[in-house]
Amino acid sequence: MQSTLRIKTCLRNGMTEIEDAFYTSPYKVMHPFHNGKHSDIMMMAASAGLLGGDHFSLQLDFKEGCDVTFLSQSYEKVFNTDGKIASKDIDINVGADARVNYMPYPAIPFAGSNYQSNVRVQIHPSATFYYTDIFTCGRTGMGEFFAMEKFQSKSRFYVGEHLAFADHTLIDPKKFDYTKIGFWGNYTHNGMMFVYSPEKEKLIQLKEKVREMGKSFDGVIGTSFAEKGLTIRALAMRGETIWDFFQNIQG
Repeated sequence: MQSTLRIKTCLRNGMTEIEDAFYTSPYKVMHPFHNGKHSDIMMMAASAGLLGGDHFSLQLDFKEGCDVTFLSQSYEKVFNTDGKIASKDIDINVGADARVNYMPYPAIPFAGSNYQSNVRVQIHPSATFYYTDIFTCGRTGMGEFFAMEKFQSKSRFYVGEHLAFADHTLIDPKKFDYTKIGFWGNYTHNGMMFVYSPEKEKLIQLKEKVREMGKSFDGVIGTSFAEKGLTIRALAMRGETIWDFFQNIQG
């Protein structure tokens, strides 16, 4: 199945609104939840998850001055793809002076699944942007630990014309033992957050906040500065543990 969801937002009467939306089955978007200028936009899917051969194209265009959190309705399940590939292309544009938080729920690769995603984000130098990518090692409640065929996620973040940060996550259980030290160890969930702010001091303050909050985090937290921006990585035993931590550090 080939599916598409396109959303364009604008700032209208001091409130972030959906200016234009287009989607095909099984995806759609809820009416925004408004809180002053800020709006929460939630993507929904009528299907249970991705199957072999499925391709999903997500295009998000957040115009100048918008204040948005983009959410998903639930975890994204990637079923056994039966020798095929389930794939996703995500294109995000963040306009001038916008504040955007892209924070979907984690992905769950089932046994026998092969998943690929490609993300390209274009950020205006005056904008503020948070990007979250969380995934599991499989259906741990069903005893599936790194039982997928392959899980691959590539992300590129541009600030103006400059490539600020690129990330490539590859899980290939046939080649590597991810339970070893230096990989995932005994943890089952992995998360990455990239943060861009035009004010370097805010990134420095955020790094210190992560360090302090990380002392009580039930897992492992690490941070590092990208050429432009801050990256935060986490390992834990539950997706909600990482998701909640990433949400709370923004408060």
